[in-house]
Amino acid sequence: MTTLHDQSGYDVVVVGFGPSGAVAAALLAQAGVRTLVVDRSDEVYPKPRAIALDHEIMRVFQNLGLQEAIAPYCEPFTPSEYYGVDGQLIKRLATVAPPYPLGHTPSMVFTQPPVEQALRAHVQSHLLVDVALGQRFVSLEQHGDDVSVRLDEADGKRTTVHARYVIGCDGASSAVREAVGIQLEDLQFDEPWLVIDVQVNERGLAKLPKTSVQYCEPARPCTYVIGPGNHRRWEISLLPGEDPAYMASEEGAWSVLRRWIGPEDATLWRQASYRFHALVARDWRKGRVFIAGDAAHQQPPFLGQGMCQGVRDVANLVWKLRMVLDGEAGDALLDTYAEERREHVRRLTTRIKEI
Repeated sequence: MTTLHDQSGYDVVVVGFGPSGAVAAALLAQAGVRTLVVDRSDEVYPKPRAIALDHEIMRVFQNLGLQEAIAPYCEPFTPSEYYGVDGQLIKRLATVAPPYPLGHTPSMVFTQPPVEQALRAHVQSHLLVDVALGQRFVSLEQHGDDVSVRLDEADGKRTTVHARYVIGCDGASSAVREAVGIQLEDLQFDEPWLVIDVQVNERGLAKLPKTSVQYCEPARPCTYVIGPGNHRRWEISLLPGEDPAYMASEEGAWSVLRRWIGPEDATLWRQASYRFHALVARDWRKGRVFIAGDAAHQQPPFLGQGMCQGVRDVANLVWKLRMVLDGEAGDALLDTYAEERREHVRRLTTRIKEI
């Protein structure tokens, strides 16, 4: 890990070392761009949040040389079944058989913490990337040809670094987005849901569906996802009057899981209540500052595209930054990032809402 020095200079500063920020830093280093990536957390979050990848994202990982490192933590997505209120099968979605159009199965599940660890290790191995953890983004100031970025360590030490460009990959509550005054457009989706991840034993596995399931029940819509190994996930709609904090407790989680399994069948890995939103940034660029990933858009998880969209964002942006930094293209090329990515995100979010 890098010890930051005041007034250090970089081509790009990436704020946020989650999946989007890590992929951005890896792609920038691969392109020969001097990069600093910072994050306020010292460690990878130890529990799963994202669970789905697709073949486009695996191609990005493959091009970075990461396929073998993350393959042990990925599995093809199972077929999915949709059941109506009466328990009758509505439809069944089969998986695509090989040969695959992009060389990988179109949809897969993965275990996020070890995949993030592999991403971070890859980034930290690059000589062109400095990684500074435990650094909180404070503010930025844009000048004619660079951006000054102020960072705070946990002990209160403040450091200012400079960069030609900044990418904010710092999540849904992005401080970078707020610093440059970018507003979010509400695409009219706001629902409370409970997400529960469990590690199931053999007894529990025998009780559970052998495919992923969408329970299309108006009283309580629910999604069941088969993750890698013995990892299983439920995404469960919360009912009016239910306390999200209680439902995210162990007692609350088991109260809804008892339809399928009990505490003797599995270990709770993570349970969290969320308000699923559909939001897209009105601007994705302000001068020399860009936002990507959850900082630029948030959507319900029903197609498993949250992390995928963030990787697509930075894959679109990085090659353009490289060309502009090397003098091979003008600044106008960077405007196409928002033009291309925003419309794709809007259309996909509309489809997710329809589901």
